[in-house]
Amino acid sequence: MVGALLKDWIVGLAVLLWLGSLALYAIPGVPESWLVAFGSRYYALPSLVSIVCAAWIGVSRLPDASERRFWVVLGCGFAAWLIVSLPYAFVNAADWTHELDLLLEFGYLVYYVLFILAIEMRPHEVHTGSLAERENLLRTAGLTVLGFYLLWYFALVPASFSPEQYETAIPSFLLYLLLDVVIISRLLWMRRETWSVRWSRLYAWLATAAAVVMAGDVFEGFAYLTKQTLIVPGGWQDHIWTVPGVIFTIAIRARHVPFPAEQRVLNEPAPHQRTLRAGHILLISAFLLPFLHYALYAADVFTGTVSRPIREVISILSMVSLGGFALAAYRTLEREREQMEATELRLMTELGVARKMDAVARLAGSVAHDFNNLVQVVRGRAEIISQQIGDDSPLNEDVRQIRAAAARAADLASQLMTFGRRQHTTLQAVSLHETLRRTEKLIAPLLDDRRRLVLQLKASADVVRIDPLQFERIILNLATNARDAMPNGGTITIATFSQDTGGYGLTPVINRIALRVSDTGTGMDAETVNHIFEPFFTTKQERGAGLGLAIVHGLVQQFGGTIAVESVVGRGTTFTLTLPVVGDAPVTTPARETTTPVESSPSAILIVEGDTTNRQLLRRLLTDLDRQVLATATAAEARLIADRYSGPIGLAVIDVTIEHGRTLARRLRETRPEMKVLLLAQDQPIDVGPGDELLREPFELTDVLGKAKSLIG
Repeated sequence: MVGALLKDWIVGLAVLLWLGSLALYAIPGVPESWLVAFGSRYYALPSLVSIVCAAWIGVSRLPDASERRFWVVLGCGFAAWLIVSLPYAFVNAADWTHELDLLLEFGYLVYYVLFILAIEMRPHEVHTGSLAERENLLRTAGLTVLGFYLLWYFALVPASFSPEQYETAIPSFLLYLLLDVVIISRLLWMRRETWSVRWSRLYAWLATAAAVVMAGDVFEGFAYLTKQTLIVPGGWQDHIWTVPGVIFTIAIRARHVPFPAEQRVLNEPAPHQRTLRAGHILLISAFLLPFLHYALYAADVFTGTVSRPIREVISILSMVSLGGFALAAYRTLEREREQMEATELRLMTELGVARKMDAVARLAGSVAHDFNNLVQVVRGRAEIISQQIGDDSPLNEDVRQIRAAAARAADLASQLMTFGRRQHTTLQAVSLHETLRRTEKLIAPLLDDRRRLVLQLKASADVVRIDPLQFERIILNLATNARDAMPNGGTITIATFSQDTGGYGLTPVINRIALRVSDTGTGMDAETVNHIFEPFFTTKQERGAGLGLAIVHGLVQQFGGTIAVESVVGRGTTFTLTLPVVGDAPVTTPARETTTPVESSPSAILIVEGDTTNRQLLRRLLTDLDRQVLATATAAEARLIADRYSGPIGLAVIDVTIEHGRTLARRLRETRPEMKVLLLAQDQPIDVGPGDELLREPFELTDVLGKAKSLIG
């Protein structure tokens, strides 16, 4: 580390200047008048210039904004000290005035105030806008004001009313010593407080330099008290005053020195609890100056009566000002308590909702499981009856209706089991961002020119363990709801960002990823939000069964995540999902479904029908062709199936009355050009592609079967 410091050109220059000035006293033949002039006028200038350069040069390269502010403010303090030193170098004793003394006292005040202000920025901490930071801001402002009043009381007042007393009295030196003690104690306290090896050493070096400055003030104050000339001008002892400048320069430039790797883990501060609130400190400070005022006059330290009224006014102003800061600190604490109570109430409400949803999910899962068993009995018996009666029996239509109703009940039971987290899912470690990019292609056909989709994928870690197909179902459901909530158009935003708990080290421990799906639609009132995840609750009246968001809630729970909703009427709705991040699992590329036939098996049939009853009837009818039958209700899910199914799909039966049904055939052929299409339409105009077939209502189901057979051979 010493070698790295010596390589810094500012440190090297400061050390050379210090050694050069020391050698000046050892060179024989140097006129004594030169040494006297240097010791009384110029000794402080080189070191102060090096300190200011050390603080300001290269500060922009520091990554942390709070640390940059610390060094800039500290450099401003030493710049004030440098300005104060200029009159000593360039103003002759004959031209020295009392007003110049007052100006220099003000300059010293600025130096001390800025030094304390820089320390109270606490650059070693990670700033989060918490209560502790707000208290720290108030405490810093209060102590700064206190320092101003103290110098006004002890230095400027006697200097203004009695120049002779100012020249011989000690209070201003006592004030400087007090401020030196404050600076050193704060630096040592923060050195003990921080877990950072880097900041621990920086604070130690700054405290050492400040202690040398205080020793010089003690020495000078003692000389004033005893009226002795302890240091003869022109002697080597003058060189002592340049030592703090070198130490300050080295301490400041050490900020750029890299620390060993085994020490970097300590470079982040540990959280700590303060036992003394800022309000207490400010309240004590409010009575400090009034107490000193009456104690000093009671002890006859100040005997003059001319300056006593103004000093009493200063004491009262100090008490009122710092009392105001103390009240502000207590009010900040009170607001924080109110926010904590509100947060506690909100968390209790959310806990109650979560418990209710968990109970409903358990009930729904249990009922759906038993209900599904009963439905399987009905379907099995209906199948047996269908085989026992003849093809010309009048009961065939009744049996078909029973089987269709049973299929619809089985579909309902499957959805309830998904909500109750009893549906089997295959979890894989996948990239959430890649999954969302694929889902974007499925959502795009659902939107028109008035609605647009925006992806903002900002999370730094996006590997999660989910079922990719079910997760795409979640996003499609949320996107469809967002689209329906924007009848006049708007924007759907899907954004990701990392949630971290922080940690000790160079990087935070990112353990969750948040996914936010928001829209600019009509929004929902509080009553609707409270019931939004309940099964069979819907705002779409006849158009919805009320299971979409209930299933989304169940799936997210199965993935080990959480889901929350925020909505404002007229401003839109935001769903926020959080999922655990899998940091060390290999990413699985989503593959096509493996439960499909092998290449030698017949091609499958894809049914896209919006009505559940018709979809189940078509599925039962086309199953007789001894082929795999894939059924779905929406164009988006049809594209998803066509993309993920590993086997061939020879035929797609499409109800063109569904949303985007007219263009679905063309989009499916983008990935499966060999597929035949059978379009089921009413009286709307339809462009039929080459080799495709069109059936218009009214038609019989046997017509569908005949067309399907002719298309797939």
